Amino acid sequence: MTESRLLAIETSSPTGSIALKYGDNVADRTIATPREQTPRILAIVDELLREAELKLADLDAIVFGRGPGSFTGLRVAAAVAQGLSFSSGVPIVSVSSLAVLAQRGFGASDASQASPDAELPSDSGALAADVLCCIDARMGEVYWASFCLVDGRAQAESDERIGSPESVAPLEAPFVALGDGFAAYPEALANVIEAATSVDPTIVPTARALLTLGAAEVAAARFVPLEAALPVYLRNSDAWQKS
Repeated sequence: MTESRLLAIETSSPTGSIALKYGDNVADRTIATPREQTPRILAIVDELLREAELKLADLDAIVFGRGPGSFTGLRVAAAVAQGLSFSSGVPIVSVSSLAVLAQRGFGASDASQASPDAELPSDSGALAADVLCCIDARMGEVYWASFCLVDGRAQAESDERIGSPESVAPLEAPFVALGDGFAAYPEALANVIEAATSVDPTIVPTARALLTLGAAEVAAARFVPLEAALPVYLRNSDAWQKS
């Protein structure tokens, strides 16, 4: 079976990234700051396609991290995915950014093998545990969800939620805690941090990890209609505007 050609866009965190998978090859670029995301994304897409000697229409799907996460970053990812899809006819797949974060934690991204440092090292303990993702949602709240590893991919064990840090509970099974929520609210999350096998508040979702989850969606033909390729905020957008 021919390998899918996928473009992945992940800008749910302050550090964004774009990745292109074609055959056994994966190429990616990192966008270091939120301010660079909007002006640089399309130029990076063009650069990656040119280096791979591909046209946009040659792709099998465009995958974007739908959130939750940065309000502006999610709008940028969704808008770019919609625009590229509209102009080329390439279908869209959307994936939870919390699931992408968990995928990195498991260190199970097949795309990561092109860059050994892209994922957590296998001795981090993540492979033997579930993952609890918790990221700062601002306004005294966090986004969080738990995941297990199934067939090499992060699978949700809970709904994605938004709430106070105190609402986050440790998992019953051994787990790794990931996300900047643990740095933003260490006291409120102390019981979770103490119960975790390990904690990494610096890890963020990447386009490479997004490729692995996106490939599964493409294989199952779970494409998203253009008008439904929208961010998932878990919070009413009015709250962001008022803040």
